[in-house]
Amino acid sequence: MSTLSEKSSKKNKLADSAGLASLSQMGSGRRLGPSTFAMPVTLAVVAAILGSVLPVSYSFILEYAISLSIYAVATNLLLGFGGLVSFGQGVFYGLGAYTVALNWMHHGLSFWEAMVLAPFVGAAASVLMGLIALRTRKLYFALLTLAFSQLAYVIVGVQYNFTSGANGIFGAMVPTWLVSPRNSFFFVLGVTVVSLLVMWKVTSSPFGLVLQASRDNRDRVEALGVNVFRHQLVAMAIAGFFCAIAGTLFVIYSQSTYPDLFLWTSSGIPVFMVVIGGMYKYIGPIIGAVVYEIAHHFLIGYTQDWQLVLGLVLVVIVLLRPDGLAGAFDGLMARRRGRVSPAGGES
Repeated sequence: MSTLSEKSSKKNKLADSAGLASLSQMGSGRRLGPSTFAMPVTLAVVAAILGSVLPVSYSFILEYAISLSIYAVATNLLLGFGGLVSFGQGVFYGLGAYTVALNWMHHGLSFWEAMVLAPFVGAAASVLMGLIALRTRKLYFALLTLAFSQLAYVIVGVQYNFTSGANGIFGAMVPTWLVSPRNSFFFVLGVTVVSLLVMWKVTSSPFGLVLQASRDNRDRVEALGVNVFRHQLVAMAIAGFFCAIAGTLFVIYSQSTYPDLFLWTSSGIPVFMVVIGGMYKYIGPIIGAVVYEIAHHFLIGYTQDWQLVLGLVLVVIVLLRPDGLAGAFDGLMARRRGRVSPAGGES
């Protein structure tokens, strides 16, 4: 009996190993791996230096761009890793902001208590959306998330007595020391670095591998006995959690919140950042967030048609570099390495 048990155990281990190997092969084509985190750490150090030396007006722009990187990377957990195009991430971003604002307005919770609560509100709402939307696939999933976004926008907009309706909420919602531009910059940078580190650990784990494999071949992953629905639902919860954190940082930046944060067009912003930055590199959405905010800030000062300009940029990148700016940079470095011999001379 013990011999049979040992043989059975060995068989199970071999099956598990074969399954993991299959998942690895499926996800290997567009793998977002641990080695890609060195660049975000470098960028964080550069951002800290810039935040110390730049004029306040420019550090203000950089602060918002940094906070948007959480929004973009969280969205890419679904888009780049899971192959799920969601136009509902603005719901969780808005919930993060409104959790802080409404607690300040009605319930008297401190900013810190509300900031801790907000991500769990975002995660819970994301699970609710996922339980319904994940019953469908591809286009229908995207349309259902868009519908949730519009529904949330309408609900927040009409509840005037509770949310102030279309007027939004304005006021001193954050602690006094966070009003200082330098203090708020380094606080936002710290929260962003921790958030990006946690999401990197998630994406470089076996969980992230399953997401990538299910993106490439869902039927084969399910045939291996993996519950893809459950993995995608957890991914949605994690994405909602961090989108809500980004929403709380928006309150620090703007000292306000308003229903437009819930619009599907707001949800389109992180998708835009992911695409222009590159969805198959961890650094991609971070680059996209910084490029988007800097371009948005300067374009809006020159033309009212800034959205048209950014739209044209998106078209060009999709046609010429579908792997985004991060992919373009990788390609440039690969060509450079190919031209230079190991000894340092031209090859």
